Amino acid sequence: MKTISIVLTNYPSHLSSFMETVYGYEYTHASICLDAMNEKMYSFNYKGFCMETVSKYKRHGVEKSISFQLQVTDAAFERLQSKIEQFVENREEFCYSSIGVVFCFVRIPFKRKKHYFCSQFVAEILAESGALKLKRRPSLYLPNHFYRELKEAAELQEIQYDILPEAV
Repeated sequence: MKTISIVLTNYPSHLSSFMETVYGYEYTHASICLDAMNEKMYSFNYKGFCMETVSKYKRHGVEKSISFQLQVTDAAFERLQSKIEQFVENREEFCYSSIGVVFCFVRIPFKRKKHYFCSQFVAEILAESGALKLKRRPSLYLPNHFYRELKEAAELQEIQYDILPEAV
């Protein structure tokens, strides 16, 4: 068995402010990490597929965070790792899906080839790898949906609040 992390943050952006103000969403960005230390995270932002770190979050003004550590089978971990490697190797081919976020808000499943928003990406690779059985289609996940669902997941090992180190 291996441990992965789903990291949720409140990322400072116009969309995040909108989600927080209008919908009361505490967390507005989702990433996946293939270790329990949250050293390198993978997600999507306005520039497309991205690799993130805790220090990058701090530089961009992220203050609120939570990490759900999940135990997954070795086979699921290998599939996750392989899928993420494909994204890393072909990162220029992938784009952010603003329209996907809009459809998600109105609860309409929408999938466009090689286009993702952060939580859709995390949900899709979790589902396709068999790491986690999801309750809805990947294109219908916003970061706060993970917050509610992961707290009850059988695979949950630990929850770490405020994983970002304090500024010194």
